[in-house]
Amino acid sequence: MRNGWITAFALALAPAWTASVQAAPPTAGTVSIEANAASPELGDSIPAFVNAIGDALNVKGFTVLEEPGHAAFVAELKVSRVEVGTGSARVATSHSEVLPGASAGAGLGIIVPLPTGKSTLVPLQRTQVEIRIRRRGEDSVAWQGTAITIRAAGTSRGQDNKVASDLAQALLANYPAEPEGVIGLP
Repeated sequence: MRNGWITAFALALAPAWTASVQAAPPTAGTVSIEANAASPELGDSIPAFVNAIGDALNVKGFTVLEEPGHAAFVAELKVSRVEVGTGSARVATSHSEVLPGASAGAGLGIIVPLPTGKSTLVPLQRTQVEIRIRRRGEDSVAWQGTAITIRAAGTSRGQDNKVASDLAQALLANYPAEPEGVIGLP
């Protein structure tokens, strides 16, 4: 009877012994960011995302190394952007100017832009950023997260630096806690 209880106890604990335990996310150390653009047209935009993720990781206690292969951790960055339709955006007004007169001491021209209330159709772009942090040389992922936003292209909120910064800050705001799902931003 005693051997039966021991066997039952061992079988009950077997899943706990064999379960794969994910290491706790690192809270400091050196990290390199390895970027992967999901589409070729993102080539010029990638540095903005790498810089934004680097800044956000730096705030969390990491030292970002630009040379791959030397850091203790690797942050795999995947960026994708697709057009998902069109939206309207306000037409930007021109800047103010003061122009000198035509003859010495006579006349002065001032240009003051007035809002026209006009808008134009612009493409809406869905931008998604995925990050996976792992120890260099290991396959297991210590932390991962995804953030997404849809912004009007060609607007101040749709510029690469702004989109990258907003997504990076939202994604890493609660680090080392791992997001439960995709983080959506307006």
